Order: sequence, then C-alpha cells, then structure tokens
Amino acid sequence: MYNKCGDTMDGILLLNKPIGLSSHDCVNIARRAFSTRKVGHSGTLDPEASGVLVLALNKGTRILEFLNQDDKLYEFEVCFNQTTNTLDHTGHITRETLNHSIKTEKLDEAMKSFEGTYMQTPPAFAAVKVDGKKLYEYAREGKKIPEVPPRTLTIYTFKRLSEPVFESGLVRVWFSVHGSKGLYVRKLSEDLASKLDTLAHTTAIHRVKAGKFSVDQSISLEHLKEGKAPLMSMNSALSHIPSLTASKEMVVDISHGKKLAIAQDAPLMRLIDETGALLAIYIKQDSGIYKPKKVFISGGQS
Repeated sequence: MYNKCGDTMDGILLLNKPIGLSSHDCVNIARRAFSTRKVGHSGTLDPEASGVLVLALNKGTRILEFLNQDDKLYEFEVCFNQTTNTLDHTGHITRETLNHSIKTEKLDEAMKSFEGTYMQTPPAFAAVKVDGKKLYEYAREGKKIPEVPPRTLTIYTFKRLSEPVFESGLVRVWFSVHGSKGLYVRKLSEDLASKLDTLAHTTAIHRVKAGKFSVDQSISLEHLKEGKAPLMSMNSALSHIPSLTASKEMVVDISHGKKLAIAQDAPLMRLIDETGALLAIYIKQDSGIYKPKKVFISGGQS
C-alpha cells in the first residue's frame, strides 16, 4: 500500500497539517523534501486549522481529480455568545451576548435539526470566487462583499463531544461533524448559534478525515522534513474505482492510448498490471467501450 520515500516518487502523501501553515506552505515543504516541483494538494485547509491534508507527488498529481474525498469529518470547538468578523478566533470581536444561557437539551435539539439537507451561505471570509475574486479578498479590502446564493449540503452526523463549559460569560463546546463537500464549519457554528438566539465563533478546527483518508494515516510535518514520509501508491489511493488486471495484449493497447472493450458497467475503470501497479484510468464511452482518461505507462497520453 505504501512506498518508502525514495522507492518511488509518484504517489499520495497524507500530512497531519499543523496550525499556522497554509496548504501552499506544506506543498513547498514537500517539494524540498522530495526534491521535485510537481507537488499539489486536493483541497485547502485554512492556516488556523489542523488535520489531514492530501498531497500528491509527480504522477500522483494527475489523479487528484479522481480521489474520493469530497465528504469531510471535523472536530471543532465553538465559543458561544461572541462573534468575530471572520467567524473564528483570528478575527476581531464584532458583537457579544454575554451570559446567554446554553442549555444542553436545546443545544442537542438544535444540532439535530441540521442533519440531512442543509442550506448554507458561504461566510464572508471564504475562498469562494465571485467575478474572479475570492470573497475574503473583498472582505480584507473593505469592499462590499457580493451576495452568494446558499448551497445545498448534507450533514451526515452532528455530535457534541463535550459538556458546555461556562467562563466569563462565554460558553465553550466541542463538536464533531461529518458533512459533504463545501461545508464551512465556521458558518455552521454561526447558524447553530442563531437557532439558540445567540452568537458564536470557532476557536479550533481539526480535520479528522477527508473521504477515506484519515489523520490516523498521516505523517507529521517533522517526519516530512526529515524525509521519513511514506507515499501511498496511486493504485491504493484509487481503490474506490473498480479495477481490471490487464493482459499483455491490453498493456500494449493501453500504452498507445487505444480504446478497450471491457464487459463492465462502471463509469471509470482502473487498469493495473499483475504487480498491482496503476497503468491507466479509463472512462466509459459507449456500451462495453472505454477510452483512456489518464495513461501512466510509456507511450501513453495525459
């Protein structure tokens, strides 16, 4: 499943990103550790958030679009009765409702109302682009923030991990949420507070899972810098896509980017050799006919 650093330079790297670094900072560190410029990531994680960040090296960058990691699992702390302009602890305080009571029963009831379909409007400080510009760029420049329509998301589970802790008129609670792609935890916290007739902002966010990729599989930044970074093979990273072991004749056709007749009904197929190495990704075109989407062996095409 994993290749030791140096055995191969193509694959997926799971990093437990620490607080204080941007996703791009981590890409640059991986570039230095592996002596390559071809490093990418499959989705940003805010500098003030920690947790699993999926990086790809060399040929691995070509499979980022196929990684099944749209849904995310987060653990986060919310500070109720106070909000900031960024909806997290990095912003400046804009409003307070000190000493507002947060009763456990009402909190749990409010949380349950978010499970299932959830309409969420992205926060002002978000990377969503409008007219080629990110929302947080409008906000930081003090310009009017364009209206963005709500997005339909799914909350699979929303759990409380701690009892409310009261301190100086504020209430702190830890939660976990498993949601679909595009979920902003900061905005979820604000929406939850609104149901409780109060305010809120997040004080800590930790991404536990990104699809099937878990922080438990991730390596530390220190190990990355030291070159102790095992890479997940591209084939293992794509295990959610149906696979087919190619015959010798098929390997030749694959290397030349030819279409294949495959008696399968899956939208995508993962073609591998007898050793389990990834040869190509094929996409269904017509009944029983697949065409190459990505080819990774000599003579192949991008």
